[in-house]
Amino acid sequence: MRIIAIEGGEMNKRKWILNIIYIVISLIAFSLSLFRFNNPVWFAAWIAPVFFLRFLRSHKWLVAVIAGFITLQFAVFIGLIPFLSQVDEAAVEMDFWTVLIMQVQSGFLLLAPLYFVPFLIDKALYNRVPKSIATLIFPSAVVTIEFLIGSVGSTFGDTQHALPPLVLTASLFGVFGLSFIVAWSASMINTLWNEKWKITNLGHPGLVHGVILAALLIYGGTVIAFPPKTNQSVPIAGITIDNNFYQPMAESGLAFNKIVALDSDEYARIMSSPQSHLHEMREKTLDAVKAGAKIIIWQEYAITLESSAADAYLQEMRSMADEHDIYLLVSYARILNKNERKNHLEKNMGVLFTPEGEKAWEYAKVFPVPGFEDVIVEAGPSDIPYIDTPYGRIGQVICVDMHLPHYLRQAAEKNIDLLFVPSFDSAMFTPLITDSSAYRAVENGFTMVRIAGYKGESAVIDPYYRCWARQNFTEHDSRNFYVNVPVGSYETFYSAIGFLFPYIIILFLFSLLVLACIRSATKRRSKK
Repeated sequence: MRIIAIEGGEMNKRKWILNIIYIVISLIAFSLSLFRFNNPVWFAAWIAPVFFLRFLRSHKWLVAVIAGFITLQFAVFIGLIPFLSQVDEAAVEMDFWTVLIMQVQSGFLLLAPLYFVPFLIDKALYNRVPKSIATLIFPSAVVTIEFLIGSVGSTFGDTQHALPPLVLTASLFGVFGLSFIVAWSASMINTLWNEKWKITNLGHPGLVHGVILAALLIYGGTVIAFPPKTNQSVPIAGITIDNNFYQPMAESGLAFNKIVALDSDEYARIMSSPQSHLHEMREKTLDAVKAGAKIIIWQEYAITLESSAADAYLQEMRSMADEHDIYLLVSYARILNKNERKNHLEKNMGVLFTPEGEKAWEYAKVFPVPGFEDVIVEAGPSDIPYIDTPYGRIGQVICVDMHLPHYLRQAAEKNIDLLFVPSFDSAMFTPLITDSSAYRAVENGFTMVRIAGYKGESAVIDPYYRCWARQNFTEHDSRNFYVNVPVGSYETFYSAIGFLFPYIIILFLFSLLVLACIRSATKRRSKK
């Protein structure tokens, strides 16, 4: 009996050691993938859910919920550690409640709870549905949560930006299809683990998973190996400036809640760009003209002007476009005067002038960054503008707008060839924010021309995920970005079916929930 007790104790000790190893591996892998916001390690995203599922499935609910939540929340914190040192002189003073509200609105405080939900759904249903479909619970829950969140940039699919063959599958089912494959593989590996690594015990589900994964990789690899030829290109220049939009706020010495309460004149006095910045953008644009650029795009927040001063400066830019026969996209922050202002201080604008000196569009950023920018910036109407040019059909969004798959569907519906994306980035999200933006190009069949200032990365990436050029602002300062951009677009399978895939997945997950409830109720009645 004593020997049995000792053996039992050794087994429990070994079990606890293994569980600690599982949770530590999960913590490290999550912090390197899903919650590494600048450059996630692709293979860590495949590892993290494997061990996390293993841990959660082997523990009772209380331990699983507490330990699991702490692990994910700590992984988010670890992912942020490298960027804490970047809170510098540009940091605007905020009180505790302002920071808390912003963190909730931006989603940072909700990342761990939201991504914990698919794991909890898996734990609740895994043993309550037939084995043949049990592996589909977790990937279905992942896709459901990611789709309902609406904005991407921190999804299982986005972590795979370093694997072009997989990224190309986004043209079939969107980034949600890629997330499904990563999550499904984690669930399948856990099932194989339970079967003591006997592949034959997986049966048809294992075969189906293997065939689908192989087919997707072959599809992506084939597209990369045999890209279509481009018959036309256009010389484009991106103009950036060494200008932190938020610097004047920090230098004002005012807390953020005080800045938001300023009237238009006081805000303009603090935020308006100096004449040196206006001159610099003018000269850099002329340099691009001399270099032969036919389309010139300014970075987001290139300058900040009060509305009357902005109108005068825009008239000068209109004349420049007319005189030099160029398309000129001017990106600036427009401080609203007392008559224009409603509930916000400014608009984040993009204005395109044609070679004829006409104003093709005025576009206001539709989705200001939640938790900070949306407090001061008035959102524009949800309508991607476009015009037909000798260089194809061109359109525009601004920075974070690019991360909304629901919104970017318009680019496919409007058959846009070149989509311009003026941006203003933090090093915290570079280069991931550029690479994940390119998923919209792959999904909807257009070429993305992203011009990023501050600490971002400019890039031209076509619908086949080919990067024609990229330039990191930190490495090249505010040097003009020149590239011959291929012109063309194509209708993808995803652009044809839209969100059919996530809709089917959501319906399937709901069906699994109903099935699990029916089976549990039947089991309870049979015991009686």
